[in-house]
Amino acid sequence: MVPLRLFVDRLALRPLGAADPADRWVRWVHVSELPDPPFLRGGELLLLAGTGFRPADSDDYARRLSDAGVVAVGFGVTPVFDAVPPQLVAACDHHGLPLLEVPPRVPFASIVELHHAELVRAETHDLKRLSDGQGLLIKAAAGPGPLRAVVERLAELLDGWVLVVDRNRDRTWSAGPVRRDPEVAEALERACASRSPMSAAFTAAEDNVEVQRLLGPAPVGYAMAIARRMPFTVADRGLVGVAASALSLLFTAPSAASSPEALGAAVVTSLLRLPTLARGLAAPLDLAEDVPWRLVRGLLGEPPGSRETVSQRLSVLLETPFVEQDGDAFVAIVPDDRPTGERLRAVDDAGLLAGISRPHSAADLDPAWGEAGSALDGARIQGRSVVAGAEPQGLLALLATPEAARYADRLLAGLDAGSPKDAALLLGTLRSWLAHHGSWDRTAADLGVHRNTVRHRMRQITRLLDRDLTDPDVRMELWFALRRRSEAR
Repeated sequence: MVPLRLFVDRLALRPLGAADPADRWVRWVHVSELPDPPFLRGGELLLLAGTGFRPADSDDYARRLSDAGVVAVGFGVTPVFDAVPPQLVAACDHHGLPLLEVPPRVPFASIVELHHAELVRAETHDLKRLSDGQGLLIKAAAGPGPLRAVVERLAELLDGWVLVVDRNRDRTWSAGPVRRDPEVAEALERACASRSPMSAAFTAAEDNVEVQRLLGPAPVGYAMAIARRMPFTVADRGLVGVAASALSLLFTAPSAASSPEALGAAVVTSLLRLPTLARGLAAPLDLAEDVPWRLVRGLLGEPPGSRETVSQRLSVLLETPFVEQDGDAFVAIVPDDRPTGERLRAVDDAGLLAGISRPHSAADLDPAWGEAGSALDGARIQGRSVVAGAEPQGLLALLATPEAARYADRLLAGLDAGSPKDAALLLGTLRSWLAHHGSWDRTAADLGVHRNTVRHRMRQITRLLDRDLTDPDVRMELWFALRRRSEAR
């Protein structure tokens, strides 16, 4: 948009009446001699020469224009009127509408051309400003104290104020003269509570305010408010988008002063073994150093996107920055600071399959790898995520004895004799086939393979187990053995 004052200064248009043209912005210049111009969308500088204009209708005319959102009226004197009708001056004053006298030497076309030229100049300036601003924000995100640096840099670029909140750890970052009025606070709370993309735009205390949700390790709790006196341009919103992306990435980073990729990958692949490991794990999530940890090993199926995108989504889902993805598998270290059932539901709802270890101290994570792997094997059998050491339920609780576990192992020993990969494949096929009551088609659909593949695997299973799988007692025993094994792990 173009400031109304620019037309006054450049073309020597004369303001009439008491309405001040300062702080008014023109979206478009429109010429119309109609008493009730149609198609007005607001923000126009309306030009007329008075053809057919009746001064007695001035008040109704000014009211209609004001209601339509017209910014100002430009009245051209001569050839119809030698001066702007005083009735129109009084009516525009009454409705708070700036009125400009357009002298005979200034054709309406020159006003339209000036507006167009300013729009092109502003667009070119905005593109350069956006390009330069992106570089400054990225540099701030890569430097020391990146969260505060990004917030401060954004406030400078917008010539306004910025407020970022992290409700999960009761942290805030701000820059500029922040106005904490109730409307801003309410919008921030709505954004923090939202689990889907959310933004709001409004005016508060003469500021143009925009609020939007940010991503972080937790599903909710992160938001940003930005405000400036001037209206937001396309470049401004581009800079806000860059800052929001940078802040969301920084929230999920293991540390503001280290490389998220290097530290996260090193921790989860057990390559980092330092005396300060407990502090290194706990500090990024603002937890006590003695908090226990669990290892999560899981399967993605078809990874939806690039490695960086998938790791980011897993980090948000599991609420931890310590995530490593390798093909269709992933491993993560998560704090044991919330009910494991909630994390299980989140993983299952996301369509993933995972095994979760028992809780361990940071110094004793080695056993967690095997526990999470065994739980993942159980998850393949059950078709849902499994926690190692979970208590069995129902009839399985009556069979929760060492003897039952040993019998299950003996019954399934033929399938365990091959490689771990082949064993997992055959156990998963057997579990699906039993769950679908021997249906080839439904088992094939469940496993994502051809029905002939299911037939081939089941022939292998029958040979390796040396059991008659048409016998319902054998099927029942195998089902309980599979469940007993998965529950025991």
